[in-house]
Amino acid sequence: MVRVICEGKSDVKQIKSILTFLKIDFKERHFIFTNGKSFIVDSTTPAYQTLLEHIANGFVQKILFVVDVDNVENDQSLSGKGNTLSKIQTLQKDLNIEAMSDYYLACDPQTQTGYFESLLLSTVDKEVIKCYEAFRTCSALNSKALDKNILTELHNLTKPEKPYDFNHQNFNELKQKLTNLFKGTE
Repeated sequence: MVRVICEGKSDVKQIKSILTFLKIDFKERHFIFTNGKSFIVDSTTPAYQTLLEHIANGFVQKILFVVDVDNVENDQSLSGKGNTLSKIQTLQKDLNIEAMSDYYLACDPQTQTGYFESLLLSTVDKEVIKCYEAFRTCSALNSKALDKNILTELHNLTKPEKPYDFNHQNFNELKQKLTNLFKGTE
């Protein structure tokens, strides 16, 4: 069995959408969310004790961590691609799961910053993004929640007939990692 470990519920929801798009069967037990980056990179997070027991008992053979790169100006202590990579590799070592685990660093592929939501928005038509930016400017909404919640919800509300294009090249690496993770599972 496999585990996909994410920071939050919304990440799990989007990964389930990608798995459905890929026609990969999954169950709820395949997912763990830690309620934030500080918990996902902390080897003392309670969910990891259960995970290690499942590994020891042969219930889990492969793991994929999906971790936001974040933006330095919003998340100084755990942010940036290099820092995130270092934290997740340290976690793999601390848990002694390096051989059985992989990771995906979620961000906008062009800027190499941001969140899972930034990856999603990187695939939206640029003219649509301009409209969202105009809304942001008009409403004076400027916060970490911008990419993570406001713009993604705005997209979901205004374009329900055109969800994220999982055929877009920006999803290729994540799709490949998910396909490899679930290959040969029950």
